[in-house]
Amino acid sequence: MDSLSAIVEALTNGEVIAYPTEGVWGMGCDPSNLTAVRKLISLKSRSEGKGFILVGSQLFHFNKYAEVEANEVKLLSKWPGPHTWLVPALNISPLLTGGSKKVALRLTEHEEVVAICNKFGGAILSTSANKEGESTLLEAGDIKKVFSGIKVMQGNLGGFSKPSTIEDLMTGEVIRG
Repeated sequence: MDSLSAIVEALTNGEVIAYPTEGVWGMGCDPSNLTAVRKLISLKSRSEGKGFILVGSQLFHFNKYAEVEANEVKLLSKWPGPHTWLVPALNISPLLTGGSKKVALRLTEHEEVVAICNKFGGAILSTSANKEGESTLLEAGDIKKVFSGIKVMQGNLGGFSKPSTIEDLMTGEVIRG
């Protein structure tokens, strides 16, 4: 298991990391480093058209990805916590949005993810720790075996038994409940 400093150094160097979240082990990288995003897509054998969730620990972490201040009251009605909003995206890479005009954002209160985002100084890309179409890995040791060479953050899952709800900020449609 790797320390917070090692995890943030890996993010800064364009590497993929793994970390515990509210419900499952996640994998991520610096969303502004498209080489790192492509590396994550390749590791997971994932389609480029799916898009990702960006996780931050403070509202301003999302400023370069979406217009969050204008929607602050509504966003904070279900944040922080395991709720993902689809928000109109700024001019960002389709690798992050899956080609949509919206980006998925979650403001977390999970201790380890908050620590990563705060020390990194911004949001991180987040996806489940698994190969595309396979079950999410449940143990840090399994992640290290399947994705050899990536840094895995020390910590514990938050106790939620399912992925976060995804809701469209503008329409109220629940995409994933």
